[in-house]
Order: sequence, then structure tokens, then C-alpha cells
Amino acid sequence: MTAATRRDPTGPTGAMKRTRRHSAWWREPTRPQWMAFLAAWLGWVLDAFDFTIYLIVVPEIAKEFGVSPTSALGSLTLTLLVRLLGSVVAGWMADRWGRKLPLMLSLVWFAVFDGLVAFAPSFLWVLVFRTLFGFGMGAEWTAGSTLAMENWPARSRGIASGILQGSWAIGFLLAALASAVVVPAWGWRGLFLVAVAPALLALPIRYLVPESAEWVEQKRLARSARTRPRTLREAGVLGKLVASCLTMGLGFGVYYGLTTSYTLMLALDHGMGPADRWPLMSIFNLGMMAGAIACGWAARRYGVKVAVALPALLMLPVLPLYVGALPSLLALGAFLGGVFGVGFAGVVPVFLTDMFPADVRARCVGIAYHVGAIMAAFVVPAIPYLHDRTGLSLGHCIGIIGGGFLALLAGLLLLAPTTDPAASRAPSAERSREQEQAA
Repeated sequence: MTAATRRDPTGPTGAMKRTRRHSAWWREPTRPQWMAFLAAWLGWVLDAFDFTIYLIVVPEIAKEFGVSPTSALGSLTLTLLVRLLGSVVAGWMADRWGRKLPLMLSLVWFAVFDGLVAFAPSFLWVLVFRTLFGFGMGAEWTAGSTLAMENWPARSRGIASGILQGSWAIGFLLAALASAVVVPAWGWRGLFLVAVAPALLALPIRYLVPESAEWVEQKRLARSARTRPRTLREAGVLGKLVASCLTMGLGFGVYYGLTTSYTLMLALDHGMGPADRWPLMSIFNLGMMAGAIACGWAARRYGVKVAVALPALLMLPVLPLYVGALPSLLALGAFLGGVFGVGFAGVVPVFLTDMFPADVRARCVGIAYHVGAIMAAFVVPAIPYLHDRTGLSLGHCIGIIGGGFLALLAGLLLLAPTTDPAASRAPSAERSREQEQAA
């Protein structure tokens, strides 16, 4: 192929570029890449389902075992702590032996221990089983998100990231639907028997899902060069890990600030019963799913700063609608709260996986995500505490704390140096493929 032909936009290379640029994003992944993504997507849906069913039936569990709802909800702290441990173990396994093995083990683990809650003879055993459940939950996100992002084509990795993270909302909605059907007929224990289903996903993952090609290539290069694996203490890794933990901490602060006291606000500030609250929660989660996809796409096209800071700033004037300043517009506020308030979660998988090299990626992704969750855990009790101490309505408290974290998150990203791996990696990967094809 001559130089003139290569420069000609109407020649074969130009045609390939135009075809790749204008083809639908979902046509680009191969069947194995789709299988890897669907495995991670279903894993996160089922993870969300198993996590959420406990929150739905807390009143019934507290009543049966004679504990306060506050004590029952206190188990979430243990779950968050053990999620971090699970993510560290799964990250080490994924970097050493591949992404598939810890993903399969984590699905079986969290499904089995959540299912055992159905047979708990006392609240102590509920606490034990839910704590062990957290270990598998942390492991699943670490292995699944890394497997999905590494296998997916770089050009559309942003929108895939949004779809992956947005699947949490689907798991939430499925949990609400299952509780409406199962609990009246079989009680709260029947709901946890349904939670065993995710374990079945391990079989198709074992036989149908390919290992991460990027991890396989990294291991091959390391063996051929006889290089030692990087450690998390190295400067290039440690600095990014600290920055990622801080960013995730602020992000979780926003999510916890806007969501954990939302149903309580609807009950106390607006006098809504369960039948009135669930539609608004469903609308919020649908908004989150739409926002996650949009923000994931924006992260790949415009960078993480724009994809996170812009919706965070747009959410600030929406907060009065979200907390019911105009009760007739609560549904609109719920939807916009999902889109702008927490939709940035769609950026997380692509941002974290692009941040770190393949040989330490799974460990760093898991640590950053779950350390961020623990850093923001104090927000959960902070809102009702502020309500009790000041006499402010829960809506005002959500606005103060949630709005504060939104401003901090946007400010951190806008003031940080311009080092945006999620925005820079895809174009370079595209250029490399084009150069290979042109040659």
C-alpha cells in the first residue's frame, strides 16, 4: 500500500476508519466480549438484588427477633467493612490467577450466605451470615468490573461502564418486585431463599466466558521479560490509589447522603406510607440507570471531569425538588435526583480500570471502591443525627449533607490536574489498531 493510498480518505484505510467511526457501538464487540460483559452485568444485578432485599425486610426481621430497626440496620457497617476484605482477596486472586475464578467463587459465596439468612435461628446468626455475605459482595464487584472493562472494546468502553454500573438499579427494582410477591405469601425468609439463585451463574461463566485478554497478554509479556510484578507501594501506583480512594469517598458521600434517609424523609416529612414511597424509589432508580449510561458515555467522549462535575453541579439547584420543597413535583425530583445526583456512578468502572496497569488493576480497583465506601459510611447516621440535634427536617438535612458532598466532588475534579485516563486511553487504542490495519 503506497503512502498516497494511505493518506487518501477514500481509500481502503479511510473506508475502514469511517466504518468504525459510524458503526453502532454494540456491533463492535465480539461474542466472547459480550459474554464477559453479560457475566459481570448479571453478577452486579444479582449482587444488588441480594443486598437490597435485606433493607426491604428490616422491619420484619427486627420484629421477629425483638431488636430495634436501628440495630438491624447497624449490620450494614459490618457488611461494608468485610466488603473491603473481600475486594482485597479477590483483587489479589484476579491479578495472580485471572478474573474468572474470583468472579465465580464470589457469586457462589454471596448467594449461599445470603440464602442461609432464611434459616437463621436468632438475630446473631442473621448478623453473622450478612457479614459473610459482604465478603462475597466485595469480591464480585472487583472481579466482575475488571473482567468486563478489560474485555470490552476501548471505543465504547464508557457507555458499557454506564450500563454495567446502572444495573444496580435493576437489581433494586427486582428486589422490590420479589418482595411484593414473596413476602406476603412466604414471609421474609422466603425472600432469602430466592437469593440463592445467583450461584447458578457460576456454571455458564466457567464454560462460556473468556478470560481477560488484557490480563493474559500482560502475563505473557511479564514471563517473556522476566519482570517482577508491581506492588501497590510503588510511587506510580500508590499516588493514583490514594487519589482514587479520595474521589470514591466523595462519590459515596453523595450517594449515601441522597439515598440512605430518602425513604425516611418521605415517611416523616411527607407522611407517605410504603405504597406511596416505592413508586418514587423506582423512579429514582430508573433515573439512576439512565444517568449512569449517559455519564459513562460522556466520560469516554469528554473525560471524567465533565462526566462527573457537570451533573454534580446541575444537581445542586435540583435538590429542593428532590427533597420535596414542592410536594407535587416529588416524582420529577426523584427522577432528576437519579440522573444528576447519582448517575455519575456510571463513570466508576471505566475510570478505575483505566487508572491502573493490568498487573495491579484488580487489587487497586477493589481497594479504591470499597475504601471509598468506608470513608463515607459516617454519612449514613449523620443525617438522622443532624435532624435530631437541630430540629431541621430530614429534607433540609439531606440537602445540606448531600449538597455539600456534591460541591466537594465537583470542586475536587475541577481543581485536580488534567490526568484523565478514561478520556485518553480509548483514542490511543483506536490509533494503534488503525496503524496496524493501515500497515
